[in-house]
Amino acid sequence: MTTRDRKLPKGPHSLSREEVAEAQRARLVEAVLANVGERGYAATTVGHVTAAAGVSRTSFYEQFADKEAAFLAAYRTVTAEFLDQGVALALAAPNPLAAVTACGDFVVGYVRRRPVVARAVLLEIHALGDAGLEAREEVLRAGEAVFDRTASWLRTTEPDLAPPPPFTARTVVAATIELLTQAIWLATEEAYDQAREAVRHTWLLGLFGHGAIPASAGGRALRR
Repeated sequence: MTTRDRKLPKGPHSLSREEVAEAQRARLVEAVLANVGERGYAATTVGHVTAAAGVSRTSFYEQFADKEAAFLAAYRTVTAEFLDQGVALALAAPNPLAAVTACGDFVVGYVRRRPVVARAVLLEIHALGDAGLEAREEVLRAGEAVFDRTASWLRTTEPDLAPPPPFTARTVVAATIELLTQAIWLATEEAYDQAREAVRHTWLLGLFGHGAIPASAGGRALRR
């Protein structure tokens, strides 16, 4: 749903005060991400955001203390939705290898469809300094939890497989973010295709470690 789709109906309506505030907040979140992704955080003003959202400055400040608070809220909203969608796809997969492929397709497809939002989330969050790093750390830990759950699931089907060594989850998640960042930076079809393959391969390597990635995973098996 776009910001335009979320606009309130003109004239009298039956929406409660809470419903109006919720709709305005959703539009502000989208407007923050769009402006920060296009202009950069430093160049984005509250005026840019309110104009894009069709919301007054008074309504903005009823929702957020300032521009930083608005961006952090938008960042947490969109990353939570992203992770929820990825987890749902993984849970629907018939096995761990299929889950890795489905999620790799999803994450790359998402940044391909929403490059402006991806720029805001992946690049501009650093402009907030410590506050941005703290929010980013939350996302990294959530991604690590997804990796750990996938690794546990894999070992129900491959009981002889050794568990990943310490910090594997962080390495895989950080590498995934870097690959996605590179793809949106280059913004070519080849870059997105390469990112999809690299993300899948990185997760498989992290899950299987020093062992062999089976040929059924969709590529050549990796062996010591």
